[in-house]
Amino acid sequence: MLEKVAVFFDVDDTLLDNYLAFKWTIRKYSTDSIFDEKFLKRFYRKFHSYSEKINQGGQKENTNSKQKNERWLLVMETLEMKKDIKASDLDDYYHLCQSNLTLSNEMNLLLNVLKKSDIFCGILTNGSTQQQRRKIQLLELDQFIDPKWQFISESLGDAKPNVSCFRKVTERLPKEITKIYYLGDSYQNDIRPALSANWHPIWLNRFDEEEISPILQVKTEREAVITILSQLLHFE
Repeated sequence: MLEKVAVFFDVDDTLLDNYLAFKWTIRKYSTDSIFDEKFLKRFYRKFHSYSEKINQGGQKENTNSKQKNERWLLVMETLEMKKDIKASDLDDYYHLCQSNLTLSNEMNLLLNVLKKSDIFCGILTNGSTQQQRRKIQLLELDQFIDPKWQFISESLGDAKPNVSCFRKVTERLPKEITKIYYLGDSYQNDIRPALSANWHPIWLNRFDEEEISPILQVKTEREAVITILSQLLHFE
């Protein structure tokens, strides 16, 4: 009965490790080189929250460039960076770092197993179509997931955390799909609305956020792989 199951993925901070690009950027432009991992992760959560708000509307890329620079102004002020550094410099370098990211070994293994097992897979991500397509191409996800089932908020005309966003995707899937697992990193954007849409979310809680919820939760990509495969093996 595995053919009736689908596994969907978020992109940013789920398949694409944006935290690593953020960390490289901070270490290049900050004069303080002693930031520990706990501080950077805590600080990144604020940056990530701001980024989510930008992407929720699914705006075109050229309409939110100002907002993207504003998120870096917060970084510059908090870390007391040199005044000759521009927010656009940080944003450009951040995206350069993003362009050097690859799919992790764990996620590569998972997607390979799902493909070989003929498990239906898809993507649901917020952001502009152009920008998110670049990320999808960067991670070479087309080899695992048919572009037909890669849903981007701008093209979909709806965005997370709207429950309607998940329901629109459900309506477009083959009728034989009866159960949809969704791996996402954001409790507010991914997990809560997916649950409300009768999907089966798995929370990739990379940064140890505290939420009281009965949903499946994993802390690492390795745990995500084990949990997803375990769920599929026990599906009836």
